[in-house]
Order: sequence, then C-alpha cells, then structure tokens
Amino acid sequence: MNEGFLCEATGSFVLVRLLRSPTERVLEECQIGMLEAMRDSGSKAVLYDLTEMEPAPINVLLYQRVLNEHLESLHIKRAIVVPNAEIAHLARLAFGGSEYRVFYDDMQSAKDYLRDASPFTTADWSVRVIEERR
Repeated sequence: MNEGFLCEATGSFVLVRLLRSPTERVLEECQIGMLEAMRDSGSKAVLYDLTEMEPAPINVLLYQRVLNEHLESLHIKRAIVVPNAEIAHLARLAFGGSEYRVFYDDMQSAKDYLRDASPFTTADWSVRVIEERR
C-alpha cells in the first residue's frame, strides 16, 4: 500500500481504493499505479472504492479531471463506489468528463457493471503515459 491508496489488478478490472483525503501528489501516484496495473492485466475497467475516503478540497478534485483528460483516448470504463451523497457529489466533480457510474455502497453491482468492459489491444497502448512533475 502506498501513501493513502491501494491499487491492484483483480481479475477483469483494476481496483483503486482511496484510504483518506487525497492530495494532488497522491492522485498522480495512484494514476501511475492504475495504469501499470491496467497494462499488466490488460484490463480497461477500473473500480474506484471511495468508501473510506475523506472529503478532498475542490482543487484536488478538479486536478483529477485534468488527469482524466490525459487518458481520454483509452476509453476507460469506471465504476465508483461511495458511502454517501457527499462523497458521491465529490466523485461526480472529479470524474465528470469521463465514462463512469456511481454506486452507493454496492460493490457487487459495480463489479457487474465493469464485467463487459473490452480489454486493451496493442493499439490502445500506443498512447504514451508521461509523468509530469512540478
């Protein structure tokens, strides 16, 4: 486990679990870990478990949108599991421009939603992931 998150391939999807209020640095590291797990597993689906996440500042949530824009061409299918309406609202702010669905404390339905996601092809990985540091 890294600083505030867990990221691992679990069968047909990658599980990303945020364990506290994220920072921009945590989101960057999490994104890198997610991409590595996706590459290794061939999965194009990500399940975000935000049930343990604490609310994050708005600038951090909007930074997640910037990170998502870098991955638009990959067409990642996302399921986001939240514990309550407050975290659901924050998740919608963070992931608003991408393909996602929010589930309230329903991990099984989130997994079912991701079941039909198409796997990566060699052409998908022609997109280069560049880590930008400030």
